[in-house]
Amino acid sequence: MGKDKKRYVVQMDMYVYADNDYMARKYSHELVKKLDEEKFNTSANVTEIGEQPFASLDYRKLEDHSEPRGPKGDEPLPF
Repeated sequence: MGKDKKRYVVQMDMYVYADNDYMARKYSHELVKKLDEEKFNTSANVTEIGEQPFASLDYRKLEDHSEPRGPKGDEPLPF
């Protein structure tokens, strides 16, 4: 980054549609990687994931919002 650029902090919320908690985690971390791989160099981070049905005030926070890994921790996922 050039010295003429200012650095800003941006917090974002977005909806991710998935079949289950695991896939919600997977999609969330894929978005973070995509932002970092492109020109943005965001140092983005997933800080929380929760389920909130459409038009509902109910919210269920996922206890584990870490990136899903293969069985040995470093293997690619099977899909």
